[in-house]
Amino acid sequence: MAYKGSPNSYFKQLPNLDYPSLANDRNSAYDYQTVKNIFKRAVLRDDIFNEATAFTKYSVQGDERPDQVAYKIYNDSGLDWVVLITNNIIHLRDEWPMGNQDFLTYLNSKYTTQELSNIHHYETEIIRDSRGRLIQPEGLTVPAGHSISFVDNGVLRTESKLKSFSFLDNETNLNDAKRDINILKKGYLDLFLEDFAEMMEYKPSKQFISKKLKKTENPRLISP
Repeated sequence: MAYKGSPNSYFKQLPNLDYPSLANDRNSAYDYQTVKNIFKRAVLRDDIFNEATAFTKYSVQGDERPDQVAYKIYNDSGLDWVVLITNNIIHLRDEWPMGNQDFLTYLNSKYTTQELSNIHHYETEIIRDSRGRLIQPEGLTVPAGHSISFVDNGVLRTESKLKSFSFLDNETNLNDAKRDINILKKGYLDLFLEDFAEMMEYKPSKQFISKKLKKTENPRLISP
């Protein structure tokens, strides 16, 4: 993730909360601790950041981490959170592609060598009639032995064209599918950061101290 020294790291963007101290050595019930409001969330602007022109396709390579992608694109590893937020990635472990070693460790913990080679499912391959018309598209998951019958030039034909996928194939495809992400173009980065900073500001309320700090009487740290 981001280097602690980066001025653009995610936690430096979060506002603060003053809440009653729970420390055993606190002086009184009016002692407060200042912490980051990790529950504060922002929603991207639909009018700009849902436009295809604001993003470009990117394929995560090998063992690339979000901070490495951010450095490659924005020259700032601290903007790894921009890569994640703009792809709606919350659970990094489950939603970011595993690197080679992590992937092998995952497979070995879940399957035996024999299980990896077993058939997981079948998918259709393209079938066309003699005039080139599509009869069966590719990529449909079907049971073993699936076939399709159709009339071709007055003759009834039955064909079965399937491709088998092992458990290893299936897990590899699932992991590789996570490699295709959207990258916010550099030309939109400043606007994004400005919008995000504004959304992280507190609005006037009874607990309001400043745009970056509010006091709460609730030690459970409920987000505004």
